[in-house]
Amino acid sequence: MRLEGKRAIVTGGAMGIGEAIVRLFAEEGAQVAFSARSKQPGAKLERALRSKGRDVVFMQYDAANESHCRDFVARAVKGFGGLDILVNNAAISVFTTIEKMSLADWNEVMTVNLASMFLMCREAIPHLRRSKSGNIVNLGSTQSFVGAAGSGAYAVSKAGAVSLTKTLALELAQDGIRVNALCPGGTRTPLYEKWLAAQPDQAKAKAQLASAHPIGRIGTPEEMAHAALYLASDEASFVTGHSLLVDGGFTAP
Repeated sequence: MRLEGKRAIVTGGAMGIGEAIVRLFAEEGAQVAFSARSKQPGAKLERALRSKGRDVVFMQYDAANESHCRDFVARAVKGFGGLDILVNNAAISVFTTIEKMSLADWNEVMTVNLASMFLMCREAIPHLRRSKSGNIVNLGSTQSFVGAAGSGAYAVSKAGAVSLTKTLALELAQDGIRVNALCPGGTRTPLYEKWLAAQPDQAKAKAQLASAHPIGRIGTPEEMAHAALYLASDEASFVTGHSLLVDGGFTAP
């Protein structure tokens, strides 16, 4: 029970890495409020976890909407009596080259992936200050550090997530709030499935992505959730401003 007594918020928590984080944090004793833009998968996950005695609550909010962020944090804090952990996981991608990308698509990726982190952090920080172990985990990517042909807006937004993490770590250190980034490699998520479906030769693309990871495969949401658990737990009490690459060696060469 590494998070016993902790109160956590997770954005984009209904599917993929976010879902795995919600499940694991709840199993480890945390009270978890999680959001998603779509109601059905979030409500289904809430029912499943509550049936197992987990203390979770789903709220249908868009993390890229300023008023939604304000309401989400306020409701979670009121329900839990405080806040200890914020996980900014919500993200999308548009699979096209920079040359062919529309401004509308660029702006949407930046808003959902990066502005949402800013908004959620801004709303959560006053409450995290009142925690004895307040911390933030922002989801970055290997593409925070390397180029990503065909996913340029996503890569830029994730590079921004790492920069935001470092900036907040400096700004909030005096308040005892830690801020770190979790940077997954290729991971079997709905976003991965969307990318795969956009490839002209899916079998070849799948094999190439796996081989790009020296460990010989892509990761699982559960593996990423365990890394998030470490960063959010008191075991990482001396870790802040760090970007933890969980990428099967993808960035090692």
